[in-house]
Amino acid sequence: EHFDKPQVTLLGAREGGRYESVAVDNRKPDKPVFFVTEDHEYGAMRRFVANGQEWDALHQDGDTTFLHIKDDNTFEWTTNQVDAMMSAKKYYTKSEGVSFYEGKLYFMAKAERKMLILDLDQMTYETEISGKKFYGGGEFTSQPDQIMVGPSRKFLFFTEDGGDSPGVYVRFSGDEMYSTMFQGIPGGRYSDDETVGIALSPDNLRFYAGFQ
Repeated sequence: EHFDKPQVTLLGAREGGRYESVAVDNRKPDKPVFFVTEDHEYGAMRRFVANGQEWDALHQDGDTTFLHIKDDNTFEWTTNQVDAMMSAKKYYTKSEGVSFYEGKLYFMAKAERKMLILDLDQMTYETEISGKKFYGGGEFTSQPDQIMVGPSRKFLFFTEDGGDSPGVYVRFSGDEMYSTMFQGIPGGRYSDDETVGIALSPDNLRFYAGFQ
């Protein structure tokens, strides 16, 4: 019905922005919640609670708030965008990939090589330096970019932006250990590039990613 009639969604501001990634909490199908990151020094995460389903969820009506991180490992959603922008500058500047699973929102703050995990039910959060605990060869030392929760829910997958040998990495939820799936040859043709497009085939037997 809408295939040949594209329409701007309600997720972003009218004036636009440096929006990067989106995730959805669909635990309440009649009121899905969308989260949008912004790759900007003051890029506050946007939370859009839709008042509709399917196409209407993004095009009819809803309420927008912004992530405000507090100093006591809690957070809130506020309508004060300026406060949220200052919070982004302090806690999660230049945010990138975002993924939702079972009440938790995972997203990357690339400037400080940090992953933030928001517990959306308890309204608490924790942070983790990407690649801090590493097993095996390779290294995850440049800026983290996209993030994806794997089908077994035991693994998180990451892409990397820049560096001498950008790669794709995986984190095991049990011991929070990172390891390399693949990366470019140091100083080779992919030096200073980035890995992109992580995805799984419908049967979960093939993993896809690329360099750009």
